[in-house]
Amino acid sequence: MTLTGSPISVEYLFPEPGKWFDLQNGLRALPGPGYILAAASEPWVTINSGVFGGGIGPKRFFLNRQVDKGYTSDCPQDEMAVFLASEFEIYRPIVSTDWAALMTAARVNDASWVSLSHKEHYVTVIITAGVNNACSAGITPHCVPASNTIQPGTINIMAFLSHSLSPGTLVNAVQTVTEAKTQTLRQLNITCPVTGTFASGTNTDALVIAAADSISYDEYAGPGTLTGYMLALGVRKALFQTLKRYLALERQVAP
Repeated sequence: MTLTGSPISVEYLFPEPGKWFDLQNGLRALPGPGYILAAASEPWVTINSGVFGGGIGPKRFFLNRQVDKGYTSDCPQDEMAVFLASEFEIYRPIVSTDWAALMTAARVNDASWVSLSHKEHYVTVIITAGVNNACSAGITPHCVPASNTIQPGTINIMAFLSHSLSPGTLVNAVQTVTEAKTQTLRQLNITCPVTGTFASGTNTDALVIAAADSISYDEYAGPGTLTGYMLALGVRKALFQTLKRYLALERQVAP
């Protein structure tokens, strides 16, 4: 595929479980038992909606952790801190602000990894997904998560960009990622099990977008920019692949 005459390379990655894998710009990843960990050599400017390390700020460690479908906690942030301290020697409570962590009941072993490149620009997207609790924003009633008929399912997105984004551009990137996610769900005909309407996501989605720190900043990340286009394309490719795998497995276990 090309953009203004220059090729954009799209590659699906298949890292070996239990081994570190080089991604880009000093960023490595480890598909571990029940988690995906990415670690940067220097802090990356990050926006995070997850249960641990949320907000905008510099982060070095990025985790997507699989939990049981029946997981409950009165304070998931504290429970996550206990997990990090028990699982990773590199975790130190005094520098816990270096971490951004997500939780999911979806299978992390079924994550899709996509790498994109265009000249000096690189984007890596890692997605886990389950859509049993797919919802349509503004249509699905807010009480649905408490329903005993809905099983856990989450779309967790981690995206890493080789070039810096200003804080405002990070927010813009969230918008672009969300548009790509919703469009992919529509393409796969994912609907809300309560209302029957096309899903815009699930009621527990989370994401991390991290950009390598440098002197210059992108000031916009809409889908018409190179940054936004590559980010959206990576989300569409990774989410489509992981949901196709998820839906095939769900059909196998259906009664």
